[in-house]
Amino acid sequence: MRPRLAALTVAVLVARLALVSASAAPAQGAREALGQDPACQALTPASIGGPLPRDPETVVVRWLGHTNYELVYRGSIFLLDAYYDRVPRNHAIGIVPADVRKATAVFIGHPHFDHMSDAAAVAQQTGAVVIGAAFAGDVLAKGGLAARQFTAVRGGEVLQYPGTTVQAVLGRHNVIATTVPEGFLDRQQAALQAAALQAPYSDAETKQAEAIRARGSRDPAIATTGVINYLFTFGSGFRVLFADSPGPVTAAQRALMETIPGVDVAMLPYVNFEAGIPPLVDLVTTFKPSTVFLGHHDGPGAMLWASNYPAAYAIRRAAPATRTLDVLYRTPVCFNTATRAMAIGRP
Repeated sequence: MRPRLAALTVAVLVARLALVSASAAPAQGAREALGQDPACQALTPASIGGPLPRDPETVVVRWLGHTNYELVYRGSIFLLDAYYDRVPRNHAIGIVPADVRKATAVFIGHPHFDHMSDAAAVAQQTGAVVIGAAFAGDVLAKGGLAARQFTAVRGGEVLQYPGTTVQAVLGRHNVIATTVPEGFLDRQQAALQAAALQAPYSDAETKQAEAIRARGSRDPAIATTGVINYLFTFGSGFRVLFADSPGPVTAAQRALMETIPGVDVAMLPYVNFEAGIPPLVDLVTTFKPSTVFLGHHDGPGAMLWASNYPAAYAIRRAAPATRTLDVLYRTPVCFNTATRAMAIGRP
């Protein structure tokens, strides 16, 4: 190669590297800024007194066990589902209902006990409004919550908060039992219980579980008309989708996705072990999230806590652009809503 041509080639390569470095710098800077924010390091949720994010473009996501999440953005604290005081032998989340003192709103995905049992107590302590299907109203009233603190939605409603728009979308509960041989899920659960060496509940544990289960609705119509997904749009267009039921995918969910190309973050349910993977993948391919959190899989002990890896591999095969996060309870995961940078806090 001639000296002049070689020099020109080197100059072009240097220029290209400089452009790549310059384009990567803002994203790197955003990640570093996220990582330095106390809200992105602390294990203490904002709802129980933890720090709020400093940057108005930062949204903090925390998984609080089962399908409970906390979203924090521009001073608003949104709680998604409220099942902290769980039935006996579940893993400790690190918070109890009495700890929760700050909340802007509580969004209930559907009013079964394992999604709303602590909603009334939390709303009374914080003054937050509970949003959910109408079936939740009677349960909340029995829990002592004033009617003014409940907003019933059925899908199609739009709620506004500072810098945040929330759309309610009708979902569907769970038909996994119809996709496997009859009795399969019962036999699977019995086998797992036996392998886990779980002794039957004591009388005290039975009484505790019954009290918790009473703080939810058992109306069979919940399956088709009581499941609500919520699409949060933060700032200029950062989208977070919360769904706590596996479906199948509804016409309303498909209609929503005809209006947007995808979502940045989705919190989706992984239930019934392997049988729950196909409907989970259907939700992923419908909502097209860049990042997905999985919930509803963390049963007692080790045998009843489903590994996320089989589900994550299925998601990778079906949606290679989607990353599946597997984080511990209360770990802060921060996103810059402008740059889409992400930082995961202390485990």
